[in-house]
Amino acid sequence: MSRPLVALDAEALLRRVAARVPQSLRANIVVIGSIATAWAFRDVARTAMVATKDIDLLLQPSVDAVSTAEALGGRLLSEGWTPHFPNDMQPGTPTTPDQELPALRLTPPDDQEGWFVELLAEPPSSQTERKHWRRFSTPEGDFGLPSFRYMRVAIHDAPEAMLGLRAAEPACMALAHLLEHADPDRTPISGLPGNPPRFVKDVGRAVALWWLANQQSPLAPTRWPQQWVDALMATFPNQRDELLVGARSALSAIEPYLRDAHQIAVTSVLAPHATPLEAYRRALTGMTRMLEHPTMRAGLPRG
Repeated sequence: MSRPLVALDAEALLRRVAARVPQSLRANIVVIGSIATAWAFRDVARTAMVATKDIDLLLQPSVDAVSTAEALGGRLLSEGWTPHFPNDMQPGTPTTPDQELPALRLTPPDDQEGWFVELLAEPPSSQTERKHWRRFSTPEGDFGLPSFRYMRVAIHDAPEAMLGLRAAEPACMALAHLLEHADPDRTPISGLPGNPPRFVKDVGRAVALWWLANQQSPLAPTRWPQQWVDALMATFPNQRDELLVGARSALSAIEPYLRDAHQIAVTSVLAPHATPLEAYRRALTGMTRMLEHPTMRAGLPRG
């Protein structure tokens, strides 16, 4: 059974998680998702609160992700963190196929708030499928370490947030969401009302990040294009133009589902802001227009 979202303080959680991560591993971890978003925009609503249930820890570099997962997972388990399994799954054995292994989700000792950390990996540069699983072992059994193909974009140039732990930049996380859904993932999300397709949540999150960025600074329409181009040149330099066309396709795909996307966003990353649907719709329009910025239009096909 899926856990409900709870109101969490991103600053307190980042401090708590960083304190539990061995100092030697902190440079290998980037916080992504809702907690990174709340941290980046804590000045917008004068709070770092966000409605979520998981703290996503992405392990890098890709080549060391398995060993980092084993070291970090083993450390937290030894300190009394408890594995959390969706759909009654259990740790794998040596004969469990990689794609059937559960991800490692760990609830802290004496938890009173209902959250957990989840381990993910930076994808290898050769990854082309949406999601890839790698096996790692712990004293509790075997687990799967998932990687998503555009997560290298999401964590590009991530700054330090707390005690050496880094948090992803919103512009880069938004771009990664759009790239992932240039060909929309229509897998239903069973834990949300109406079982919306996966791309509705992810692309809708990108629009929410754009809305927040514009609330934070009038310079967002200038800064984001440069951040996007810098991230693509660092991660997919030979595919920059193609990927930006894909980002536009993702934004077009969300239009018929905008009401559903808005509803998901206002119960998660936009929960502290009471963002009305029309403001969210204007954010989609503005984000689409951003793709016409000269920084990104250079070399792109017209239309």
